[in-house]
Order: sequence, then C-alpha cells, then structure tokens
Amino acid sequence: MAQLSAPGPVLVVAEPGDTQDVILSAVTAQELDAEVVTDLEHLGDHWRRAATVLVADQMAERVAAWALPHREAVFVVGPAPELLSAWSAPLSARVIPLPEGAVWLGAVLGEGDSRCRAPVVAVIGGSGGVGASTLAAALAQLSAVDGRAAALVDADLLGGGIDLLLGAEGVEGWRWPRLNGAEGQLSDLRAYLPVVDGVTVVSMARGGGPELAREPLAAIVNSLANWHSLVVLDPGRAMLSAAREAVRLSNRQLLVVSAGVRGVAAARQTISAYGLEQPELVVRRARGALSSSLVAEALGLPVLAELPTEPSLVGAAERGEPPARGSRRGYRRAVARLLEQVLSGVAQ
Repeated sequence: MAQLSAPGPVLVVAEPGDTQDVILSAVTAQELDAEVVTDLEHLGDHWRRAATVLVADQMAERVAAWALPHREAVFVVGPAPELLSAWSAPLSARVIPLPEGAVWLGAVLGEGDSRCRAPVVAVIGGSGGVGASTLAAALAQLSAVDGRAAALVDADLLGGGIDLLLGAEGVEGWRWPRLNGAEGQLSDLRAYLPVVDGVTVVSMARGGGPELAREPLAAIVNSLANWHSLVVLDPGRAMLSAAREAVRLSNRQLLVVSAGVRGVAAARQTISAYGLEQPELVVRRARGALSSSLVAEALGLPVLAELPTEPSLVGAAERGEPPARGSRRGYRRAVARLLEQVLSGVAQ
C-alpha cells in the first residue's frame, strides 16, 4: 500500500463567499490544510510553497497583476466563464467552472498533494488484438503476487468487462454501474470491489448501461492510488470520454505495438488519436517481425520492453484463467521485468 506522509498546504486565494466555501469544503474532504489569502501583500511566499493554488475568478485579475513566477498546479475557480477564460492564460492556470466543476476539486487536490501515491499506468493497444488488456491484468497480478497491492481499472465501455479475463465474473463486488455516482474524495474501496489473486478489480458489467462518466473515474482512480502500490488502467480502443480520461489520469502510458508494418502504422494513428505525448513502447514480437529498434525508429519513441508471442493466453482467456497463471514462463518473466521498470520509474 502507498504510504501517506503529511500533505502540503493548499493556497486558497478567495474572498469569503460561495466560491471560497466550495473550495474549502473540497479541501476539508481531502483532509488537507488550507492557507486562505485575501490580502495579496504576502502572496509570494504562499505561492512558492503551496502544493496546489486555487484562485477565485473574482481575485484572478489582482493575482495576475503581481506577475508571480510560473508554477504548476494553479487553477482558477468560479462561476464566471468570462473571468475564467480571461485569466487562465496570464496565470498559466487550468479552469474549474462552478457549480458543475465542483466534483473535480477533489480529484485536482488529490493530484496535487504531497502524499506518496501509487504510479498510475495506462496500457493502450496500438492496434486491436495486440494483448493490451492481457498485459494490464498480468502487470497487476504479478505486482500482487510480489506482495505489492495492485488495482486494475477497466475503462473500456465496449470491452465486455475485464473481470471475464480474470475469471472473476462470479466474484462478488461492485462494478461500474454501481460506482458511476462516485465523486470527490473517497475512502478505501477495497471492501466493496471484487478481488482476484490479490488484485482489486474495477470492471465494466454486462447488459449495457450509461456511458462511464469522467468524474467518477477520476474519483475512483485517485482513491485507489492512495491505497495501492500500483494502479493499472485499461482504456481500450473505443476512445470515448472515459478512455481519454483514463489516459489523462495516468502518469505513465505503455503502448503495446505489434512489430509489423501495419501494427506500427496503427500505433501511429493511436498516438495521434489519444494525443499521447511520450508513451513508452512495449513491442510484441513474432518470428520474422520487425526489430524493436526499427519500431522505435519508426515511431520516434523509446522501447521499454519486448513481449514474446504467447499462444496459450488465448485459451487461458477463454477459460477465465488470469494471464499470470495461464501463460508460460517466458511471458511471465518478460512482464515481471517490465513491472520492475514501471515501479522503479526506469525508462530505457
């Protein structure tokens, strides 16, 4: 489980009123400390040391006039769209419109605090049938086998439910339709979710339902990152809003690429469609395929790992046997090496 340390302060630049109340409510829900500033005379000191800065829209012009140094994690918050748009660029800030954006404050504060959080890794298929969901499940499973709590999150509305891949369709626990109302800061969810081989699973359910909303996905992922050592996301290839949000929430993206001319071409399209800035390649190779160095050169991206072709995984998936149990030793060794690189933050 990720260990928690004392969180850093949240700087709230807001006069008393509705906007300040909404912000302070979100800060309290996150169990964070707030420094509320209305007199801007000493704003510079607070600006430098805060983990996150939330500026009310009515204060944004006055803050911008101080020409403070550029910093990350600045947000302009409030109900006035014209003020949000006018002052986001001068403050290098993202905007959170109220009231509809109130649910985002918890996710924003969770991203910005100084607690030690688990890495959040999105595993994306560069083309269909390349084994991205299988790899996502195998990474989470091997992490749990090594005693590091792992969570696997299914954000693929059209994937049929990743619990089937793990043979967990009969395991009790909440699926996405039950979780789609989640928002803000959530406590430990492990008591409510299916657990397979030590992996906490958030899966789609069969039978249809509303599209997965971005807000609950952010809330769920942030909660899991506080209580696990690794969170693995499976966005799928439908590229709906939930899938795009899953990629945005991740701090590392693994792009699984088939080492062939068509696989590389499809991966290039996937990178463009998702707007991936610096994904790392996991090359799935077969006899006679392109070399990993050629794949890396063609895509202009680093290769983090190679995976061998593993025919036994197809039958294992049909039997509902999790990948780390249904694969041969060579595949498991390759995934274990990749897992160590992911957890250590190493890139090649």
